[in-house]
Amino acid sequence: MKSTKFVLLGLGISLAACQSSNKTDEHTTDSVTQVSTPAQVADERFLVVAGHSVGEISLGEDMEQVGKKLGKADAGDAAMGKAWGIWYSNDSTAKHRNEIAVYSSYRDTSMRIKDVKQIRVTSNKFKTKDGLATGNTLEATRLKFPEIEKLSAYLNENKDTVTVYDAKKDGIGFEFLKGKSISLTVHQVNIPVNATYLTLHPEWKLIE
Repeated sequence: MKSTKFVLLGLGISLAACQSSNKTDEHTTDSVTQVSTPAQVADERFLVVAGHSVGEISLGEDMEQVGKKLGKADAGDAAMGKAWGIWYSNDSTAKHRNEIAVYSSYRDTSMRIKDVKQIRVTSNKFKTKDGLATGNTLEATRLKFPEIEKLSAYLNENKDTVTVYDAKKDGIGFEFLKGKSISLTVHQVNIPVNATYLTLHPEWKLIE
């Protein structure tokens, strides 16, 4: 199970992710040129499709199937039939481990099947078909999703401001820290990315 999880998360994912505030900008390029070309998205295991899927996990998928693909979650939270499951990359020594998080709830009133409602990733290995990944600026992101809007802002555990943006009609949300995106969240179209029962970051303080 775990080996399958690491295939999905990406063997050899660089954990020098955009989340780290200690990284230098020596490899930073113009915000527009950061967005790769479609030809660079060669592996569908890492393809992000707004409003539909991330890699091999799709919205509406039975969580039992997700468990077979990813194995047992490394962390998470659950209440009232709704839950976040979090799977970390295989480098446990990194200060900021890349992760894939899946939000689920019961599919219907029969309360027998839980299915995927949101999929959040932090690794820049995952890209949209036109190459958008974490690490891009708001301006570069807006070029791909013009209807993106700010939803809220939080202070994280390090007292840094994290802003949450959402392209609700497209079904994709973003978190930005120090001018760069640190996550992509695929969600159901026309349902805001923050319309969940549980918060993924209970330690964050809402400031607006």
